[in-house]
Amino acid sequence: MGQAWVVGDVLKWGGASATIGEDDVDGEMDRLAHACDETLKELDRHAERIEVEFDSALAGIFRAHGQMLRGLFASGEFERELRGSLLTAEAAVRRVLLRWHQKFEALENQTFRQRADDVLDLGRNMIRRLRGEPDTGLKAIPDHSILVVERLLPSDVVTLPKSNVAAVVVETLGQGSHAALLSREKGIPTITEIPGVLSLIDSGTELLVDGFRGTLVIAPKNKTRIDFQERLEKWRATLVHCKAACREPARTLDGQVINVEANIGIHDDVELALDNGADGVGLLRVEQLYFARPIPPTEDELFLELEGLIAPLGDRPVTIRLLDIGGDKPLPYLRLPPTSNPVLGRRGVRLLLDYSQLVRTQIGAILKLSQQHSLRVLIPMVTLEDDIRRMREAFDAMSTERKITNPPEFGAMVETPAAALAIPALLQHVDFFCVGTNDLTQYTLAAGRDDPSVNDYYLDNHESVMRLLNIVVNDAADRPVTLCGELAGREAFLPRLLNMGFRALSVAPSLIPTTKAFIRKLTISAATG
Repeated sequence: MGQAWVVGDVLKWGGASATIGEDDVDGEMDRLAHACDETLKELDRHAERIEVEFDSALAGIFRAHGQMLRGLFASGEFERELRGSLLTAEAAVRRVLLRWHQKFEALENQTFRQRADDVLDLGRNMIRRLRGEPDTGLKAIPDHSILVVERLLPSDVVTLPKSNVAAVVVETLGQGSHAALLSREKGIPTITEIPGVLSLIDSGTELLVDGFRGTLVIAPKNKTRIDFQERLEKWRATLVHCKAACREPARTLDGQVINVEANIGIHDDVELALDNGADGVGLLRVEQLYFARPIPPTEDELFLELEGLIAPLGDRPVTIRLLDIGGDKPLPYLRLPPTSNPVLGRRGVRLLLDYSQLVRTQIGAILKLSQQHSLRVLIPMVTLEDDIRRMREAFDAMSTERKITNPPEFGAMVETPAAALAIPALLQHVDFFCVGTNDLTQYTLAAGRDDPSVNDYYLDNHESVMRLLNIVVNDAADRPVTLCGELAGREAFLPRLLNMGFRALSVAPSLIPTTKAFIRKLTISAATG
């Protein structure tokens, strides 16, 4: 329950623009010049760090943005717009850059057409600075509000202040997308598939959001509000009951102990995991630490961030997955060349293998941290044996270089049918496996996890996925296998998964108490499938 906080694209804003007098034009030009200068400095900082962590070609994209902005400012087009329209600097930037966006969009040359989105990014950056907003509208959300947006990226979710957000309403969102997944892990009810949501809801309108039923009530009547409040209180009472025993082991009726760990990425997640009795961290996503920064971290910066993140966990084991970007997880400051199908392109380990310094930064920080905490290293999106062999060689070489005599265990993320069917070949390079059911579902059923139009095909309990999971457990031999992803926290399928042989689950922190309570009611049969 809460009041709507509507955040739209500043470049698509259709309201009336404030006007200025002719005597105000010079002052607006001064504001615009200052915003331009600050934007150029930021682009230069991004380019320098991207060149170190990735390469000069990607850094060149930021330099090209800077040249574009310098050219626009020098052309006098901003000033002509100001003097001709007598609108504010924000409105002038919006008009000029939307015109340039349309020009690029109209070009037949694909390379030039790709610059259209770059123009929009420049416009948003300039307007944010003109408004004096150090952060986006997402970070400014008032306490206990319900965020209403047209589109939601993983980087948006990471920067959301959880204590302020009661729920999220988004126009379109794939049910398996990383943005949806991260929202659930933060315990934020999120609903979608509401066409024209920004035109239906005004900021300040009271909303009731039910993430279980996928329903939204706008400006509820009193009886509806009372009924909703009663359901909310019953749910909270159930949670209190489950949390009373959440720090105890999850032991089945026939004595099998199931390890229930947490998927985390930021400090709020750690607090939630500890509060809900996590046995450890089965998946720590470092990309969230990259999302939360304006430029990539250095090794020392990443070490300090990770150290601060996991220090509260004490002696609980932590599995850190190396940076997994691409697909529906773009880094806001990294302009990778566009591809026709990002989900089937360079993401996960494929991208890591292309940027050795990026790998060194992460492994260096993790090796240093492993000397004071129990860690495991996980490689994302493994498909070929060669993927994991090359990463293992890089990991072992750095361990030797840093004189680490007892390096962390090294594992592979099984997220593709190819990896699931090649476990015997991968065994010789890893100490453990982690199965990511979200991507495994996407690639098995050919249904994009971030594409709402194929939500009906994105079925993580489909028999084809279950058969692959059974193969992984059987072929893993004596190697530990952790199941993570949405399926690991769905009670209806836990009996079958435990019967397959899974003994370690990694779930959203908010699901740990109820998952443990459910496991304690089960008896694991002797069956294996």
